[in-house]
Amino acid sequence: MSATRSLTPDQIVAYHRDGYLRIPGFMDADELGPIQQAIADDPSIGGRLATIHDGSEKTVHDYLGWVRHEDDWLGTCTRLERIVEGAATLIGEPVYHFHSKIVQKPAKRSGKVVWHQDYGGWYQDGCLMPDMLTCIIALTQATQESGCLHMLRGSHKMGRLDRIRDDHAYANINPAREAALLERFEDVAVEMQPGDGLFFHGNVVHSSGNNLADHNRILLELSYNGVSNAPVFDNQEHHALKDMEIAPDNALRDGAFGGVFTKTPICDLNDPSDEGYTIFVRDSFPDLS
Repeated sequence: MSATRSLTPDQIVAYHRDGYLRIPGFMDADELGPIQQAIADDPSIGGRLATIHDGSEKTVHDYLGWVRHEDDWLGTCTRLERIVEGAATLIGEPVYHFHSKIVQKPAKRSGKVVWHQDYGGWYQDGCLMPDMLTCIIALTQATQESGCLHMLRGSHKMGRLDRIRDDHAYANINPAREAALLERFEDVAVEMQPGDGLFFHGNVVHSSGNNLADHNRILLELSYNGVSNAPVFDNQEHHALKDMEIAPDNALRDGAFGGVFTKTPICDLNDPSDEGYTIFVRDSFPDLS
């Protein structure tokens, strides 16, 4: 990773203290231009953007998901040096790509996402340790009006919280515990401009609000796992350790990719037999154990 993109000691300390790290200008406009233009030209991304109900607040989000990566823009960004090496630095060991998604919060109709931890689901997949994180890249503005993420600063230090099953998913925290969390931990609205990056720990409690703006809020969410932490449960082949050739940090800027959505296999989120389906739809999952 080039010196201008490496995480600084202060940034590493801030991540472990707060559970997240926002990096303004993490990706440049010329790097993001191809994917932003591709989405503008084809908002449904060839009909593969799937609308999914997410959680107990009647949330509606549009998702595009993938668990494997090729050499188009999508797969190259998934393997980009500053992202992969940043994740490895923060986790403390080499990482592999766990899964990723584009999340579109539709204007005026998205609903909100309840407070939750990502590791609650990843533990359910069979990962023994919370040595996992997500790197978000903002493709559009993410403001409080458009439903930006909120983080409870330092909440990752509590460890894993059990999720309560509702009619749709394991997405919510015991109400008494949640009330106490909101009293104890600072609620930080993480507003982002296009190209800003955000690394956040699998155990940090986070949420997002309704999109009241007149534009869709779109985030690229890339999740990584430590190589020693692959799931121990069956039926997790899509989350198994995968070889990943790191793409040079200048690959997107230099156009070293073939198309945008042309090669990386996209999950069919309307097909329960698709290998990535249960990442997004967890109705049939067993109780946590």
